[in-house]
Amino acid sequence: MQIKNKRAGVIMTLDSNLIFWPGLVIVFGIPTLIFIPKEQYKKFLIFGFVLGGVVDVLTIVVIGNMMGEFHYIAGSLEAFGIPVFIPIAFTFVWMLFLYFLPFRVEFLIPYVIGFVCFAIMLGFVQQNLGFFQFEHGPTHAVISQVITFGIWFSASALIYRAYNKELSL
Repeated sequence: MQIKNKRAGVIMTLDSNLIFWPGLVIVFGIPTLIFIPKEQYKKFLIFGFVLGGVVDVLTIVVIGNMMGEFHYIAGSLEAFGIPVFIPIAFTFVWMLFLYFLPFRVEFLIPYVIGFVCFAIMLGFVQQNLGFFQFEHGPTHAVISQVITFGIWFSASALIYRAYNKELSL
């Protein structure tokens, strides 16, 4: 079965959507089960859900849908312009981000920069595979993503460090 996205003019098979989006959740979900101890999993799940999943939905709605900076191409796995599996995948990414958050500030800055670069790379991979479309070209996309993910990861780190007294500045 083929789906034609009228905005992007992209034709893709439903099969690729059924593999890619759940696959993304599995790729990010399995490491959380491997690395995060069972006793701490609930805490990181809550932080990941709020700082990753919920903020991702808000980001997609405001920056993607309302401002028109980007859109996802998820076919039937999409509701209101939001792929169903993306907030779940971002929840797992934020769980890993917060679990491995460094104690020392001199390691925190490169750590945050690394995750920002990872998120930008993931966006371009999704675009190259036909699951995501930046609306204003690659240069504008990189600038807006650096700002968005830079603020998002930095704020998440500061919020979590404020909660966890062992990591406080």
